[in-house]
Amino acid sequence: MSDEVTISGSISLNNATGGTDVVSKSFSGLQSDQTTLGRAGGFQIIGNAAHELIAMQDVVAPRYCIITNKDATNYVELGIDVAATFYPFVQLLHGQSCLFSFAAGITPYALANTAAVKIERFILEL
Repeated sequence: MSDEVTISGSISLNNATGGTDVVSKSFSGLQSDQTTLGRAGGFQIIGNAAHELIAMQDVVAPRYCIITNKDATNYVELGIDVAATFYPFVQLLHGQSCLFSFAAGITPYALANTAAVKIERFILEL
C-alpha cells in the first residue's frame, strides 16, 4: 500500500524489588491512510526563557508527531499555549522520545529547562 502511516511500539517493566516481575505492553498495526502528504522534521533549538512554537514548516493539519530530546543533560517540556500561558503535558528527559497524536486544532509548544536544548521532530499530516 502507498500513502499509509503505520505505528508500532512497546514498553516493558522489570521491577523485581517492587514485587513485580516483568510486565510488558506492545501495540502494532495502527494504520491510517495519509490523504494529505505533508510532513515536517529536523532539528530545532528550544530556549528556556519562554515557551516557543514547535516548527511545522508546511504542515497545516498535523496528526502524528515524534519528538526526541537530543540534549545530554536538560529536559524539555511539550505543551500548549492558552492565553499566553504555557501548559506542559509531556516532560522529556535527556535522550527521551515520545509519540503522540494531535487533537484537531492543537498547536504544540516547547520550553527547555535550565538551558536551551536541541530537539528532533518528525510530524505527519493526514
